[in-house]
Amino acid sequence: MHRTFAAGLAALMLIGLAAPTFAEPKAPPIPKAVVADPPRDAAHPADMAAFTVPTGGVAVNAILYLASGGQPHPTMLVLHGFPGNETNIDLMQAVRRAGWNVMRINYRGSWGSPGKFSFAGARADGEAAVAFLLDPANVAKYHIDPKRIVVVGHSMGGFMAADAAAANPRVAGTVLIDAWDIGKEKAGITSPAARKAAIEGMRPDTVPLAGTSPELLVKEIETDAAKLDLEALSARIADRPLLLIGAEHAGAPTTRELAAAARQAQAKALTETYMDTDHSFSDSRIALEGEVIRWLGQFDPASAKPGTPQIPLKAPYDESNPFAKILRGEIVVPKVYEDEQVLAFMDYAPAEPGHVLVISKTSKARNILEISPQDLSRIMAVAAKVGQAQIDGLGVEGFTIVQNNGVGQSVPHLHIHVIPRVAGKPLMFVENEKGDPKAIEAMAAKIRASMK
Repeated sequence: MHRTFAAGLAALMLIGLAAPTFAEPKAPPIPKAVVADPPRDAAHPADMAAFTVPTGGVAVNAILYLASGGQPHPTMLVLHGFPGNETNIDLMQAVRRAGWNVMRINYRGSWGSPGKFSFAGARADGEAAVAFLLDPANVAKYHIDPKRIVVVGHSMGGFMAADAAAANPRVAGTVLIDAWDIGKEKAGITSPAARKAAIEGMRPDTVPLAGTSPELLVKEIETDAAKLDLEALSARIADRPLLLIGAEHAGAPTTRELAAAARQAQAKALTETYMDTDHSFSDSRIALEGEVIRWLGQFDPASAKPGTPQIPLKAPYDESNPFAKILRGEIVVPKVYEDEQVLAFMDYAPAEPGHVLVISKTSKARNILEISPQDLSRIMAVAAKVGQAQIDGLGVEGFTIVQNNGVGQSVPHLHIHVIPRVAGKPLMFVENEKGDPKAIEAMAAKIRASMK
């Protein structure tokens, strides 16, 4: 995957960059929302609303994945492709886990929505969906932050997303995923044979669409090519954050042309990403979700929180780190074992109930590269005892020992994770949410009682 970011001239002057483009790290962190569920909010749990959106004399079907929490949420509108076989529900769910509301519509004449499908109608439907999200009544009802509405589109939906953003300056940003520049198809229709080929190529995709035919859609392309010019739209929305994602085995050439058009229009915040995959991103779904959520972080930093923390491997010992404070008695933790050299206590954000951390009381090693064999041996011996106590006290089938150095390490004091395991249940070892103190203490009591 190759990713670049281009900023407008004014932004460059403000942040002191010498060049408009720079390469991102080879492996940017995967946001936590891609791989882990958030805790349930009992007062305002995540939910889904189904309704219709009025547009062009009909009411198209729509759903809204509602993020948990009663506060106003940034909201993403997703517009599907032609005819919309790839619905990108996994992307929508990941973005919802990141704390965003996510809305999806079916254009008129598609997938059960009433009316006749056309490119012009789909454009109007996308614009109507944005208007729906900005309606004060819906803002209040669905906890929408109207200042943080982003439109995302895949394939044909990329064109529709650009159109919806261009039509409404209140859209905060746009994501075009392997977008289809519909108007450019006209250039290939140079003869009756070419026209027939275009019609037959489109025919299989018109099966789920009502009130249309490939003949009508090709005619619309020929008649309205200027209105269906995605390069022109890309230039018009380049005044706001814009993410372009291209698939190298499909629409990447078009994506590069769109990026060039945005840069020509003095794009203020353009990000390009190209993935080694097909038009449906069949083998790059995690990468796609990660890229979109990281980009969304500019509107809501908490949503792009990485699932894997990182601590520099080499640095002076930090006496203010949480484990140093625990050892000094400044932070009280539920202990399960302690002697002159080692302390074992409950993790406040357990990967599994009964998750224990084991640390040295005498060594200030930040990681395994700095600790003496003697100190490490003592810590591991206690870790083994904790594991046995978890089996005996919690009734689990086993335990996993994890020790991170640098990547995955969140506290710069060497520590061993001892995590109870239930057979058949995979371990999602990410930075978890804080657990219930009463439940953690109950687990600690069972482990303490089983320590030998």
